[in-house]
Amino acid sequence: MLNTVKVRIEIPISTITMLIACTVHAINSHMNHSIMPYAISNGVELSDQDLKDPTSQSNRQDKNVRKRQAKFHLNGAKRYFREYCENTSIHGFKYLAENRTVCERIIWFLLISLSIAACGFWIIRIYYKYVTSPVIVSFATKESPLHAIPFPAVTVCPMTKVRKSVFNFTRVVYDIMDEKNITDEEQLYGQYLSLVCYYGQKYFRPNNTFNADDFYEKIDQMKLNISEYTDGCQFLVDADVSCQKMFQPIILDESVCYTFNMLDRTDIFQDKVFHFKNYHVTAKSPHWDIDKGYTNVTDAFKTYPYNAYLAGYGNGLQITFKQPASELDYMCLQSLQGFSVALHAPHVLPQLNKQFFQVSFGDSVMAAVQPKMMKTSQKVRKYHPDTRECYFTNEKYLTYFKQYTPSNCRLECYTNYTLEMCKCVQFFMPRNKTTPICGNGQRKCIKKVEFLLKVWQLKYTANQKSDTYFCDCKPSCVDITYMVEHSQSIWNYKELHLARRRKPVNESYLYARLTIFFKQESFLTSERNELYGPTDFLANFGGLLGLFTGFSFLSLAEIIYFLSVRICCNFRLYNIWTGPKN
Repeated sequence: MLNTVKVRIEIPISTITMLIACTVHAINSHMNHSIMPYAISNGVELSDQDLKDPTSQSNRQDKNVRKRQAKFHLNGAKRYFREYCENTSIHGFKYLAENRTVCERIIWFLLISLSIAACGFWIIRIYYKYVTSPVIVSFATKESPLHAIPFPAVTVCPMTKVRKSVFNFTRVVYDIMDEKNITDEEQLYGQYLSLVCYYGQKYFRPNNTFNADDFYEKIDQMKLNISEYTDGCQFLVDADVSCQKMFQPIILDESVCYTFNMLDRTDIFQDKVFHFKNYHVTAKSPHWDIDKGYTNVTDAFKTYPYNAYLAGYGNGLQITFKQPASELDYMCLQSLQGFSVALHAPHVLPQLNKQFFQVSFGDSVMAAVQPKMMKTSQKVRKYHPDTRECYFTNEKYLTYFKQYTPSNCRLECYTNYTLEMCKCVQFFMPRNKTTPICGNGQRKCIKKVEFLLKVWQLKYTANQKSDTYFCDCKPSCVDITYMVEHSQSIWNYKELHLARRRKPVNESYLYARLTIFFKQESFLTSERNELYGPTDFLANFGGLLGLFTGFSFLSLAEIIYFLSVRICCNFRLYNIWTGPKN
């Protein structure tokens, strides 16, 4: 039997207490970690991720610092804006800064917003008008005298295209209708005349092009000489002068015509344009320019183009027409017999089939002229032609003309289209030496070009804005037109001749008279000027700002001051851009 040995181990109470405390602490630590995995460091909870990343704490602190700084600057900006509102001279802003009720500040905010919006609306409208319509046409402040402009150029075209004594157009047409033989020369004359006669063209063989030299020679031979269909001319004086000394022959769309007071061909056409013999030659140096007016005038009665100086009957041009009745060819004529007359500026090439008035045999026609002049200020020259809607004389280059005019531009456009589509030009169009002349065989092509140009022009005008122009033929910035008020009455020349000369007039001649004179001693000029120059626009701009907001130049200076100088000074004085709180 074994004896049990009892061993007594004595453990101090303090030690047991320590072990229990450690065990409890370990259990509590384990439970706390499993329930809420956070730690406390310096009074701030840290997650496991924070414990693993030691830089997250500093990032979080930086973010908080940035937020505080942003809030500080925002409050400073509010305070700075309040300070501006309290001191600015712009109306209404001080009420936004006052320590008043929210309702009052909202009302003033709405009033200021509406005022600024209305001001902006009207400023935009003025700016749009300044950009789109900077030029205005108005009347001059005073009337211009007659001596400032030339007497109108007068171009006369007889409706009789050929002398019967040279070529009887009616007889030849009748021979062809009766199937009689005609000579080759008659066939050629008939082909040439079919370009200017109104009937009988279909009876002659078609020819696509003509020999230019021979064509002009034959037309020159068939023409009526001005000495053969005039009985005398008067200009400014009562004495009759030979019309041949005053008028020069010129080839136009109505065949051979005669012109008075027109510039020489070298002053109108480019040097490369072909001319026939001595046609359209004045042999006088011009003292007048459409842009500058009369210059280098030493003798008022020797200026060219001529000037009337005075208005009224007796201070103009009078032409007495006299033509043998036997020269009338009714096959080539229209229903009326007489002369087509055009009044135009001396530097403009007229087109008689576009604008003219008629002087019939047996009539006395008086044409009272009222000039209409357009000037343009040099201030307008800086604008683009599309903006001012006009060209100065030497601004737009024309191939055939030295000076730009709308009629010259349209004729050149017509010439270019005809040359492109028909490979030739009409006899009256400007051309160089090698360009062929369209014959009677090209009549359909020419009619087609005329029709297409009209259709294109109508479509172009209808589809585009009102300030666009076909062929880019804008009006001239400086221009003269002559408005004509003409009256006509029966001229009893037979009774007059019998009373003065005590013998009857020769019944084989037909008579007519044309008198041209200025209606008034002066005329009113139109001018293109700036509608809104820079000064006008600035005045309107500032006026609207002052009306709606009380804004002025000093108000702008205040804004610049608060955005620049005051901020810099605040930095120097208080080390902060917003300045002190109080």
